[in-house]
Amino acid sequence: MKKNSSRDLAVYVVWVPELGAQPRHIPEAAKLVPDERARHYWDGAEVLGKEYKDVLRIAKTAWDVYFIFPPGTRWGSAGAPRPDFWMHQMSKVREGPVLDPKVFAAEVGKRTAGR
Repeated sequence: MKKNSSRDLAVYVVWVPELGAQPRHIPEAAKLVPDERARHYWDGAEVLGKEYKDVLRIAKTAWDVYFIFPPGTRWGSAGAPRPDFWMHQMSKVREGPVLDPKVFAAEVGKRTAGR
């Protein structure tokens, strides 16, 4: 986010109880993404990850995933929207590309260039 100043970029960070995380950890963890365009949420039941397990067709609950959606994407009655692009850092998941921050940033840049 430091390298992309587009005001059209919105970031939603969803914290989940993987690796023992708890709601009390969010204030400290949120410092990892301090940008004012970022919104932080707690999903203790991992509703989002369970939904994206099916959307991404992976064998486990999705967490430590990074999605890019086109502007105006909404989560409607049909369920979670499929991302245009995604990467992950989940062990033992072979579907989808493993996170490469430079590649991910380039994909975001393509979508926000000139905005």
